[in-house]
Amino acid sequence: MVMGAGTYVVSGGEEPSDGCLMLKSNVTLSGAGMGETIIKLADGSDTKVTGIVRSAYGEETHDFGMKNLTLDGNRDATTGKVDGWFNGYIPGSDGKDSNVTLDSVEIKDCSGYGFDPHEQTVNMVIKNSVSHGNGLDGFVADYLSDSVFENNVAYDNDRHGFNVVTSTHDFTLSNNVAYGNGSTGIVVQRGSENIPSPANITITGGAVYGNAAEGVLIKLSSQVSVSGVDIHDNGNAGVRIYGSSGVDIFDNTLSNNALGSAVPEIIVQSYDDTTGVSGKFFSGSDNLIRGNTITGSDNSTYGVAERNEDGTDRNSIVGNTISHTSKGLTLVYGDGSFAGDAFPLVTVNGTEGNDVITGGAAHEQIFGLAGKDTLNGGWGDDILVGGAGADKLTGGTGADTFRFDQLTDSYRTATTSSTDLVTDFDISQDRIDLTNLGFTGLGSGKGGTLNISYNATLDRTYVKSLDADASG
Repeated sequence: MVMGAGTYVVSGGEEPSDGCLMLKSNVTLSGAGMGETIIKLADGSDTKVTGIVRSAYGEETHDFGMKNLTLDGNRDATTGKVDGWFNGYIPGSDGKDSNVTLDSVEIKDCSGYGFDPHEQTVNMVIKNSVSHGNGLDGFVADYLSDSVFENNVAYDNDRHGFNVVTSTHDFTLSNNVAYGNGSTGIVVQRGSENIPSPANITITGGAVYGNAAEGVLIKLSSQVSVSGVDIHDNGNAGVRIYGSSGVDIFDNTLSNNALGSAVPEIIVQSYDDTTGVSGKFFSGSDNLIRGNTITGSDNSTYGVAERNEDGTDRNSIVGNTISHTSKGLTLVYGDGSFAGDAFPLVTVNGTEGNDVITGGAAHEQIFGLAGKDTLNGGWGDDILVGGAGADKLTGGTGADTFRFDQLTDSYRTATTSSTDLVTDFDISQDRIDLTNLGFTGLGSGKGGTLNISYNATLDRTYVKSLDADASG
């Protein structure tokens, strides 16, 4: 559907969920450009409008969207909560909207949200768009999955620039800009409901600056990465990790944050919700902060710091360049937390039983000892030694070494088998260390050499000695 240049005045329906304009499946609303085609809420509107343009309530809408136009909520001349764009099925129900694309759309001056895709939406793309002057958040990702927001700008919204919330997962924010918003630039959070938290969120590129609160807030979430973002001149911390775990903050530039209060540029803390809706305590543990360039403001206390409270453990602060902070470069309190230029080598020992050991961000040397062990190095450049028993070895990220100290660590004879399985060997960086076994090199498998063979059916590579033992 094509709308030419001009201003189109619209009104809401009888119910908030009617919106003003409703899109069905396989329909894209297209204008002449942002600021050229304008859909504007009528002066004097006094009803709640959940989407000037929206999808149908309770209907699984697919393959639809909007491009090259402006939605104007006209908040100075209307009353009632007004959202610009809304789509989604029914909160708490199994249905979904899917394959939604918004491109080059401006939403401004709504008393509620600008862009508000809601529960739940799969495969949504919002790109090259702008949201400003709205009463709540510029862009919301409310229970989205397999979706991307890229090359968008959120500014001068009363609350957050971008708000990723309500069980959103497998979601990417790429090269977006959030500035001059009334609270936080980018938020990833669960919200107040007792529901699964956002997970597997990627924030990469772009800039976050001049916001009244934090630049980036990660709250009650897991497996979130923030990289390549320019974060500066925000009122509170540049990045706050709040009751979240598995967060990776790397290769960002942070400068001149903490303008409104004396706080670290990056702060890590736990969140106590034991008296709240979940009844749980959320730790701020097992996070990685690495390779960032951090220059504090006159108010910045530390470059990176943990709060002195329970639940901030095993955080790794490594290889950051930090300057101009009033109290120090880094501050850690938690058990197993580390701050330094490079990871130390940490030794982790299993037991004689069947152990399951997963490493963290440090460089670890993990010994399974006896038993059928499952070892995972996690982050870092790790050394995995399964020991006796048929072990399952996973290096994880980094340049890992799988070391075998005894022939009985992994073997097969004509009558018995106790072989280890390496699940993720990367030929570009991982290594197998057999030096303690006394072999002279690779060859036929006889005369002190080792033979390498590949079983295509099992997709496995075997390293074998074919020399007879003492029993022949």
